[in-house]
Order: sequence, then structure tokens, then C-alpha cells
Amino acid sequence: MSHKGEAYSASGAIFLDNPIRRLIQPPNELVEKLSITENDVVMDFGCGPGYYTIDLAKKAKSVVAVDISPEMLKKAQHKAQKAGAKNIQFLQSDGKHIQVEDGSVDLIFLVTVYHEVGDNEAVLKEFGRLLKPFGKLVIVEVIKKGIFPDAPVQDSKILASEIEAVNFKLQEMLPYRTFGIFLFQKMQ
Repeated sequence: MSHKGEAYSASGAIFLDNPIRRLIQPPNELVEKLSITENDVVMDFGCGPGYYTIDLAKKAKSVVAVDISPEMLKKAQHKAQKAGAKNIQFLQSDGKHIQVEDGSVDLIFLVTVYHEVGDNEAVLKEFGRLLKPFGKLVIVEVIKKGIFPDAPVQDSKILASEIEAVNFKLQEMLPYRTFGIFLFQKMQ
């Protein structure tokens, strides 16, 4: 388990991508809810071992997979090679400065990563720089206790107000199992 400002260890990658999780939480099921088109550039921020990356790449024009851990990125790259996915760029970053052109991303996707970000305001401002006008920020976090008792549960109202304070507007919050899918839009 990780906490604010503490990234999930690469040694725990087996817990992030394994057959049991795929049964309980199939990645394609969540990706389908995002309405990604074949023209979209999607960023998988905190991609870890690439649990969602390949499914995102099947839908999008291209995917930028970002993680702070070089070990996690290697695992994701290996997974992409095995899947034959050629439309994925892999970048190492803590989120405060990501080597991607201004206004070039349609959707930024984080699954149980936002609570790990140390400097939320700086990272959210960077997301604002990267997103196209009215681009989408999708944050998925645990909002109620489930089968993983140590998973950090987030307060929906606090999460939404923190993100809206940095030039995003909550469009919708969809409940999904023990998670909340928070759909934000970049404001002008």
C-alpha cells in the first residue's frame, strides 16, 4: 500500500497485474467507460506495469505511459512488446514536468494513483498544460471499503474540490464497484 507522496513499489507489481485482479477488475471494462476514440491521445499516468496501458492503446491513436519508477516502465514496455502494441510512448516522470508538447493530450487517466501524488497542485497544473482545450482528466480512486482492506479510501467531495481548485470542472462521478470514476474537464 502507498500513501501521499509515496509511489507504489515495483516489487509489488504482481499485485497490480495478476490473473485474480483481471477476474475481479478486468481492465477493458473500465477502459470501455471512457469513450476513447481512435483519434485520441491518451496519457496513462502512473501506468505501473501497464495494467490498463494495452487496453487504452487498442482504443486510442496513441498512449503516453508515464510512471515515476523505471522498473515499472520496463514491465509495461515488456507487456506492450508481448502484445505487439506499437502506439505507446513510455516516459519517466513524477508528474511535475512531463516531456510532452503543450495541448497535445485528449485524456489523462489515473487509476488509484492520485492519492500517491506528492505535489498535487503542481501535477494538476502540468496536466492542464498537456491537455487540449476542454480535454478530460479521469481519476479513479477507491471511495468505499472493498475486498482490499488496506486500500486508501478517498473522500469524493475533498478530491473533487481539490482538483476543481486548479482549473478543472467535475463533469460527472460514476460509481464503479468500490471506486469512483471522476470525470473532469479542463476549463479555459
